[in-house]
Amino acid sequence: MRRLHLQFYFAILITISVFLCAVGAFWHLSTPPRSDVWGVEGASELARLLLPADGDRARDARVLKTLSQQFDSNVSLFDAAGRLAVNVGRAPVLPRGALPKVSGWNFGPGGPQWTLRLDDGRALVVHPRHFPRHGPGITLLLVAIGLAFALGAYPIARRLTRRLERLQQGVELLGAGYLGTRVAIEGRDEVAALARSFNTSAARIESLIGAQKMLLANCSHELRTPLTRIRMAIERMMTSPSAALRDELARSIAELDALLEELLLMSRLDALHSLERAEPVDLLALAAEESAYFNVPATGAPVSISGDVRLLRRMLRNLLANAARHAGGATLVEVAADPGGGGRLTIEDRGPGIAAPARERIFEPFFRAAGGAEEAAPAGTGLGLTIVRQVARAHGGDVQQSNIEGGGCRFVVTLPATHG
Repeated sequence: MRRLHLQFYFAILITISVFLCAVGAFWHLSTPPRSDVWGVEGASELARLLLPADGDRARDARVLKTLSQQFDSNVSLFDAAGRLAVNVGRAPVLPRGALPKVSGWNFGPGGPQWTLRLDDGRALVVHPRHFPRHGPGITLLLVAIGLAFALGAYPIARRLTRRLERLQQGVELLGAGYLGTRVAIEGRDEVAALARSFNTSAARIESLIGAQKMLLANCSHELRTPLTRIRMAIERMMTSPSAALRDELARSIAELDALLEELLLMSRLDALHSLERAEPVDLLALAAEESAYFNVPATGAPVSISGDVRLLRRMLRNLLANAARHAGGATLVEVAADPGGGGRLTIEDRGPGIAAPARERIFEPFFRAAGGAEEAAPAGTGLGLTIVRQVARAHGGDVQQSNIEGGGCRFVVTLPATHG
């Protein structure tokens, strides 16, 4: 996987390499061979013997002229007081206007120059002309290097940022309400990973919004039925009240109340990021309490888990009520330790079973399996199994449905020892 930071890193390495090559070329073009440097130093030492302190300026001028011609340099001789005595070529620009105290190379405003201190206090200064202060060739070289940098860096930077711009456009389209927006995944770096995460998030958002719209439509339909019955019962009560109408009105109100309670619980579980309360729960004891209401014995081994006892009780009650409503009642309620840790709750019934395509959809809100014995009975809110799965997942577990050979359904809920 080509990481984005490695691309930037290699770009920096290439930039530094080009810069060093440019500096090397500059140094090579502007610096004399080392043999020339040694020659300047050696010839200057010989000049010590050829420049005795006798004040013969004509001889000194001939010696300096010879050195200047041999080494293509500006040569100057200063007296002991630091005044210029003899000069051949351009006079040197001394650093800060003073001669160095010792012999050696120094870099003044005019460039590198060799200074030799003679025994009588005089100083011989050799300034090679190989060190031009300014040169059009070097300037052109640096301009060419700058252009090469500009031309080479632009496509690299553009390639990196073009994908980010496309990703930005995708985010803006998604924010504008186009939930089907997806971006192309290009490359194998962090930008590609970001595009992949965006597509996953966009698909998740689209799915959630679609589920919310479907839930709202189903809620409107499910609420309309008891409300219609209530309105009709009230109208009939106004003309001919009876005990049967009062009972029907009470049943409709109870159904409406149960539906609203299930909707509120489902919405709360949707917004639940962690359990509001958690305490040790004996899963077998809880299963025995709930199954007693349905005249089904709970079997198995005691298993202790950490969870919200109210939500776990509701999960058990919904499973048992679902079996009683659609399959004639549960035939088995069993609690066992899960091999992976935690507990496993199994509830079986003697119903006709669920077709394979509908085994996951039965956990969707208000789903009704179509056709034959699978068709759900009209009683109930249509949210029972949805809440079962929400409670199981809120505890870090899950629920699965399978058919029993010979007839019947089996619901298996796995719950870890601790949620999180």
